[in-house]
Amino acid sequence: MASSTAPEDAPSPTTSVSSKSIRRSHNRAKPIACNRCHARKVKCSGGQPCQNCQQGGKADECSYPRRNRMIKVSQRYLDDLVAENKSLRTQATTSKSDITATPSVWPSSARKATSPGVSTTQAPAVDERPWFIELGRQSPILVNEAADAVFATRFRQALLGGKHHGHIPRVNFATDESLLALSDADCPWPSPARARFLVDVALSHVSRYYHIVRRSAILEILQNGIPGSGDSITRSKLWVLFAIGEMYSCRASRTFPGIKYFARATRVLRIVSERPSISEVELRLLLVYFSLALNRRHAAYTLAGSAVRLAVVMGLHLNVPPSQLEDPAIREHRVRVWWTAYHFDRLCASNLGTPYAIDTEEVQVDLPADRPELEGTPAAGDFADAAYITARVKLTRVLGRIVLSIYGRRTHRESLSHRVQQALKDLSAWVEELPAHLHIDAKGSGASELVPKPISLRLSLNQVIINATRPVLLHVLRTHAASWAPALPPDSDSPYTKSHEHSQQQLQDTPEQAVLPVPNIVSKIGETCIRCARHSVRLLTEAWVDGSFKTFNFLYIQNLFSAATILAISMLMPGQGEEDDDEQFETAANILAQVRDSGSYSGQEFCRHLEAMRVAMDEGRRRRNVAGDGSSTGPQSTPTAAAAAAAAAGLSSMSIMQPGHQQQQQPPPVQNAWPISNETPMLPLLESSLQDLLSQSTPDLNFIDASNYGESGYAQGMYWPESWAPDGWGAQQ
Repeated sequence: MASSTAPEDAPSPTTSVSSKSIRRSHNRAKPIACNRCHARKVKCSGGQPCQNCQQGGKADECSYPRRNRMIKVSQRYLDDLVAENKSLRTQATTSKSDITATPSVWPSSARKATSPGVSTTQAPAVDERPWFIELGRQSPILVNEAADAVFATRFRQALLGGKHHGHIPRVNFATDESLLALSDADCPWPSPARARFLVDVALSHVSRYYHIVRRSAILEILQNGIPGSGDSITRSKLWVLFAIGEMYSCRASRTFPGIKYFARATRVLRIVSERPSISEVELRLLLVYFSLALNRRHAAYTLAGSAVRLAVVMGLHLNVPPSQLEDPAIREHRVRVWWTAYHFDRLCASNLGTPYAIDTEEVQVDLPADRPELEGTPAAGDFADAAYITARVKLTRVLGRIVLSIYGRRTHRESLSHRVQQALKDLSAWVEELPAHLHIDAKGSGASELVPKPISLRLSLNQVIINATRPVLLHVLRTHAASWAPALPPDSDSPYTKSHEHSQQQLQDTPEQAVLPVPNIVSKIGETCIRCARHSVRLLTEAWVDGSFKTFNFLYIQNLFSAATILAISMLMPGQGEEDDDEQFETAANILAQVRDSGSYSGQEFCRHLEAMRVAMDEGRRRRNVAGDGSSTGPQSTPTAAAAAAAAAGLSSMSIMQPGHQQQQQPPPVQNAWPISNETPMLPLLESSLQDLLSQSTPDLNFIDASNYGESGYAQGMYWPESWAPDGWGAQQ
């Protein structure tokens, strides 16, 4: 093949390396022809384009083949390339970080003035790397930061000094093998009296908060039907109702009450219907309800998503024209079943930090409404207060946005501080729209049939506020812990000792840390989180005393554990409220222990976390006491001064969830960071000091955004500024 030497602008046939790394015989590159000249077997002049392609009007087709020669290079040269690659990656990550905000814990040698003209970028709320843990020979399990148990793990890591204190995996739940064995076993149909009793118990608990089935239709089936008649979906719905009724009416024995009925009902799931009916959606929602009691959260999430997708296939997320469906009872039932499926999907996904089955923008169906035209008909008792369902649906929407914006992995244009601010704005708007009959009274308890609904709403609201604000509270704890004594290393026999020694060596090489005060409004947000936790524990304690807290009520158990974790953080904060928080924490722990001993799977799981938290709290107290906690210093010398000033702001005596008039008070002298009130606190979101945050265009939360970035040059995540260790970062306990 005829060819000529390619000019400088042609593709380089070789890679330029050190002369010591390449054989002398390869120093001179062979000439190369373009693809078109090579195919025509003519001499190529080189260049881009070459003369032949330019004369033939084929300049756009002039291209050169890519050479792939085998050359020998030294190991040192390869090592230099790898080091340069790492350096460039670090610089690329550093260029994305927020260079204008001031971190709460900033190396004294690295403090520099920043230009106010540089725009800030968003800070991630969670670690950019997904977190997996290994359980034996199973596939690695994904752990999401939005879960309450994962937050408890981050809390322990903040006290114990590193990632060698891993996440406690969830192993307390009804296994697949046990359910498969029960589903294949014979399960006799209960007697008519027993069946009616179990269904009455189930409907009294389920229908009080959720609209899943129509009571009149279920009772009619029980009266007119026999065990062997009817379609398989209807029989399966009755099996699940039997399971729920037995769970709430029987004490736990060697087996979970109602689990045999539940396993029998799951047989019908072996076939997915091509033409789904609303009964199939109802069945899956009932299975979600019982799966949560079994602590099968992944199964509940899957069933809830399946219910939403079946409902979408049926068009439940859209309005049916009245000309095609005239019966108002059937129309309202479709609407309410859809919103229950929507609620369960958002609830299960938020507990796991996983995606939702449908975007809210795709939903165009009306909200539930009261139907006065049904008065005097058998269907009148099938539909509860529409205002309660609507309020719960709107709160679920807010929860979904909060989880996506604060804990989600998608890219956001806004900074984390703005996302927290927007979450609190949404919650404040929800409170202001709440109907008057759903406000909770000052005592928070009573014998009225309407009381459980406001209490349930308030517990849900407290939990959503905790989800939105607890990352900020953990930052405040980390700021305090930065001035404490170092954490003790793990046991020498621990497999994580090597990782700990590596981390300690990194700490020795790190410049001295300068602890800066926490901004006022940040302390106020932390106080809001703690006050909601205190109120939830008090409400749940009252419910336990009066018997409305059922042993297998998963949401009550989850709310109690979540609130107890926040109280554990409050106990480590300086101030005069530690003793009262300690009493409430012990009360919550005792209730969870009783629930565990009664056979609750979720109670067993959360008690394991509480035991690990106690160990971490003892270590946190030791670190704080050794360092003297700095509480005897002046009001501006510790990060608690700003917290105390914000916490002492005027609080009115309004009733809970009563968005009426607010009363301003002069701030009393600074005493403690997290004040305790024996009276029922008003909703923290309505306090004037927190309303100031919601009205700011740029809230004073930039220290959170900045503290997610360290000298290492990569985003460290919202919860824990982890350092790379030789043993990896996904170790479990």
